[in-house]
Amino acid sequence: MLSNTSKYQLVDNVLFQKVDNETVILEPENGNYFTLDPVGTFMIESLQEGKNVAQVIESIKSTYDVSVNEVEADLKELLTNMISQKLIIERG
Repeated sequence: MLSNTSKYQLVDNVLFQKVDNETVILEPENGNYFTLDPVGTFMIESLQEGKNVAQVIESIKSTYDVSVNEVEADLKELLTNMISQKLIIERG
């Protein structure tokens, strides 16, 4: 379960590139990559700005008019997948 106070950031060597309505995140050493839709991009950009999980959830909820449960589930899935691919880490 995500802690509301947790903060995450992209791993230093990953490439973050927006292309049209998608964003591609690539880890050049192992070739792992992730494609994000506009909402996923918003989530990662919010985390990169230093927001914690609770702040990201609130921003997305108000911007996209979705339920907290839906945002929490989507953010948890995104973070879990990106952590497993070594694209994002929890800030210390």
